[in-house]
Amino acid sequence: MKKLIKNTNIIGSFKGLFLVSLSLLFALGTISCDSIVDVTDPDIVTPESLNSEAGIQTLKAGSLGDFAVAMSGSAAGHGATTGLISMSGLMADEYNYSGTFPTRREADTRILQNTNSDMDNIYSNMHRARAGAEATIDLAQGFGGVPEVESEMQSIVGYTYVMFAETFCGGVPFSKVPSDGGAIIYGQPLSQTDMFNTAINWFEQALASSSGNPDLADLARVGKARALLGLGQISAAANEVATVATDFVYNIEHSVNSRRQENGIYIMSTVRRQFSIADGKGGNGLMYRSANDPRTPWNGGTAFGQDDITLYYNQLKYTDENASVALASGIEARLIEAEALADSDDGAGTHTIHNALRLTMSLPPLDFSALTGDDLMLAHMAERAFWLYSTGHRHGDLRRLVDVYGMQAADVFPWGAYFKGGSYDTTLKFPVPQSEANNPNYAGCLD
Repeated sequence: MKKLIKNTNIIGSFKGLFLVSLSLLFALGTISCDSIVDVTDPDIVTPESLNSEAGIQTLKAGSLGDFAVAMSGSAAGHGATTGLISMSGLMADEYNYSGTFPTRREADTRILQNTNSDMDNIYSNMHRARAGAEATIDLAQGFGGVPEVESEMQSIVGYTYVMFAETFCGGVPFSKVPSDGGAIIYGQPLSQTDMFNTAINWFEQALASSSGNPDLADLARVGKARALLGLGQISAAANEVATVATDFVYNIEHSVNSRRQENGIYIMSTVRRQFSIADGKGGNGLMYRSANDPRTPWNGGTAFGQDDITLYYNQLKYTDENASVALASGIEARLIEAEALADSDDGAGTHTIHNALRLTMSLPPLDFSALTGDDLMLAHMAERAFWLYSTGHRHGDLRRLVDVYGMQAADVFPWGAYFKGGSYDTTLKFPVPQSEANNPNYAGCLD
């Protein structure tokens, strides 16, 4: 059964809603009463209206909309808005940059500055989604009777911590704006381990609040398992997802209702021709095109990208502005179980899980029975990469190969000569943006 995130462009905090309402009241006070008789604006959301189930659903939709923009990007903004999925795909081996924006080329080469405006926007959007979800949880718990809203929002908060932990350096602070509009409570910088552990706490709350809803429970289980992988607790991660149905999927859904709601991955690739599906990027990258695999469909190679110098290859996983993006799935659950088997050097068990999944796509079976150690783990990770292509997993997976499994970055990340000149940098993670320096606890990267 599918569970969808609705990307809705609305105000997502009590403070913002209060200020909007106050400004409207001031404006109304400056005009005659006759001019406003019988006028109703159904789009205005007042602070009072939030203290209801409908108001809680409104806040939830705002948080989910911000999360969708942070993850996928959107068509809004000058040159559209990049999301973490596309930018982390540049940091890894999923995309080559075929555009002219220097901030996006920084991600492609991994020569990153903490003033990168694309990453600053993604960082802000992700925190905005988190803050909105936390505000929704506060209101839902005060109102009572809406545990499923609490569970969904708790998982979304958990996923924001996971995405920061997988793609940014340690040192990300998590501040809070009280729902009553009080002063900002500045957060302390967290290490990557702290972020994963905090995510697990949120997912455990989400599981407790799921009220028997299997989709919400599975969303929490997959999220918790993903954080456990980041901590190197591989067997525990596999145990966590043992009951997740293989056909489960929780989607980020996009829409043509507004430019902000459109799928930014599609916009940045097919429409803008700035993100070209890679093939053996930097020597170590997977052959996403040459494999001719139905999980990474593509076309192109006959025209240049937006920069007019890079031959452009277009991804076809997301074929229109409405295309949804899987945040968590039963397929991912099975891949987590396969990773635990690979970690224990069980090649036959690993390929048994992979072949069951491959059968659903009419792909020929694999044989990992003779593989052990790093070779087995890399074979597993390659299969995982094709299933989860351009969903925001690959950057974290490559970092896990280095941080958890002890492989050399030069053997798994794109490395050496960069195709537009120069070389790939040794940096493996996004820096905490300079804009966070407004937080008195800001310390930059801790690692």
